[in-house]
Amino acid sequence: MKGFQTLAKVCAFGVVALSAGTAAAWQYYPGAAFKAAYASDASCFNVSSYSALVNNCTTTRLAIATVPMWTAGYHPTTVQIYGNNSWCETTTVNGVGNGAHLGTATYTVAGPMAWQTLNTGDRYVWEDFAIVFRCGLQSGGVIGGFTID
Repeated sequence: MKGFQTLAKVCAFGVVALSAGTAAAWQYYPGAAFKAAYASDASCFNVSSYSALVNNCTTTRLAIATVPMWTAGYHPTTVQIYGNNSWCETTTVNGVGNGAHLGTATYTVAGPMAWQTLNTGDRYVWEDFAIVFRCGLQSGGVIGGFTID
C-alpha cells in the first residue's frame, strides 16, 4: 500500500524523479519540468528543442516546478538559468501542507544575458513530501534545468 501511495503522489505532482530521491542521489531535471504558475501565462512559455523552458512574453512571468522526495533531510538545490534579471527560490511543505522551509530569492547577476547557476539553497524535506521551485523568468529568459542532491 505504501508503494501505491508514493506512486500516486508522484503522479499527482506531475514530475517523475529520476532516482529514488535519497539524500546521496544527485538528480537533474530539465527546464521543461517547469510550468506557468498562472494559467493565463501558459502561452508565454515554450519548450525548446533541448528541453529548456523559454519565456517568450515581453514581461517577467512566474514558473514553478514540484519534485516529490522520498527521503527526509536537507537537499541542496540549484537552477541553471539564462538571463540577467530573473530570480528563483525553493520551498518545502511539511505534513500539514504549510510552506515550512522557504529559501530566499536568488537573483541572476546583472549585465549581459548569460547562463548562470543559481544556488537556491539547502531545503529540508519531510518524508514523502516535495521541493517546490519558483522562478520569475524575464522576457527571453531560459530555465535550462535544475538539480537536487
